[in-house]
Amino acid sequence: MKKMKPITMILVALSVMMAGSFHATAQTDFEEGQIAVNAGLTYGFDIEDIGLRGGVTYFINENMRAGGDITYWLIGDESFFGESISFTYLEINGNFNYIFYNQDDLLLYGIGALGIHLARVSIAGESDSDSELGLGLGAGAEYNLGGLSIFAEPKLFLSGFDQLKFNVGVRFYL
Repeated sequence: MKKMKPITMILVALSVMMAGSFHATAQTDFEEGQIAVNAGLTYGFDIEDIGLRGGVTYFINENMRAGGDITYWLIGDESFFGESISFTYLEINGNFNYIFYNQDDLLLYGIGALGIHLARVSIAGESDSDSELGLGLGAGAEYNLGGLSIFAEPKLFLSGFDQLKFNVGVRFYL
């Protein structure tokens, strides 16, 4: 298994520190129809690389929310016998969260997801691609700092691209 690259560890640390530097009145009650946008990083334990993630969340009621996210995996190009190989991995997910704990600015929630995972490999002007539907299960913790929250989510996807991944990021409530 590859070690996390130093730049990856720096980006994760900076994201958490930046999120922690904001402070406003704590929000623990969410309303039906409330929307949040989020951004963060994802580490995939199978592909051993990091991805950039963005998404949106909609509160169905105070205990349930639905949303979607997109992850663009930062898979670098490689060289094999003098030929450059380019990799592109993209993940688009629909998520459902059930909030089972919401006290003292801390939310704990379960995650169910349905996603499509896309992969493309190009070498010497030729390319091939594949896509798979996947079911994801996970859990999340979110700490509210007012209109901004920091979150962490381990999630396991079961598909042709089976993968355990770990998301961290910030969520901004509109």
